[in-house]
Order: sequence, then structure tokens, then C-alpha cells
Amino acid sequence: MKYRNGDVVSIPVTDEKICFAQVVEKLRGNVLLAVFSELLNVDDSRDVESLELDEPIFLLETMDLRITDGIWPITGNREVPKGIKAPEYKVWVDPPGGYRIQDIHGNLGAEISPERAGGMKLHKSFSPAVVEAAIRGFHGLGPWRPAFDELAF
Repeated sequence: MKYRNGDVVSIPVTDEKICFAQVVEKLRGNVLLAVFSELLNVDDSRDVESLELDEPIFLLETMDLRITDGIWPITGNREVPKGIKAPEYKVWVDPPGGYRIQDIHGNLGAEISPERAGGMKLHKSFSPAVVEAAIRGFHGLGPWRPAFDELAF
């Protein structure tokens, strides 16, 4: 299944509950997703325009396999809220050594101080199974693992 930026997908959380995520940016084989906290019954047929999609709980990169296979079905499309942007990451560059900014596509930018780098994340991708487990953990429907902290918005 093809998808595009702004698509809203339904992620199964339990047999009875789903949550929504939005494609912030389509990448090569991966996707930057904003995941939202609201849980809905699987048979809830709300229009995507009526959903509160301004404050995600998670912003993460994951493989797009669950979307392309239809396991996370597309339920609609809407503009990505302006407050949700692709993050900048830190990367250690050697030589000459030191940190630089890296965008979501892997492009290197300006050098940054170690102090600024200390507040930035490394570029990582998480498996779809980790995304699903983190959502369950957030809602108390499964264990919360310390690694899930890295997915937080």
C-alpha cells in the first residue's frame, strides 16, 4: 500500500483498542511517525479531521512495513501540525572530531558544541514491534521499558 506525508494510520494496541499515528515524513523504507495518546475502540469510525493530533506522545523513525502491508491501515490524510517537525540529531564526526548536526535524511550540517550535543539524541530507528510495545506500556497495558524513553516527543 502506498502512503504519503500527512497520512493518519491506525495502530492496533489490543484486540479491542487502537491509537492513531501520523506520517510526518516518508523516508526510504522508513517513516517518521508522530504517535498520539488517545485510545479508541476498534469499531470507532471517527473522521480523521475530528481527532486531536497536535501533541504526540512519541516522535520516532520506524520501518514502513506495517503501513505498506496494511497492518497499520491508513484512515485518512490531513496536514501535519506545524509544531511537529523532523528532529535534528547529533553525530560524532571523525576526523576532524567533534559533533555535527544530522537531519532525518542523514545529511550533515554545522558543527555544534559538546554542550548542545549533550541535549540532542542520536539518529535511531525503532522496529514496529517496539512502537506497539511502547504504546501498550504508555497506557499500562504492558511493561514500560527504559528504552521507550527515547521515543518521547
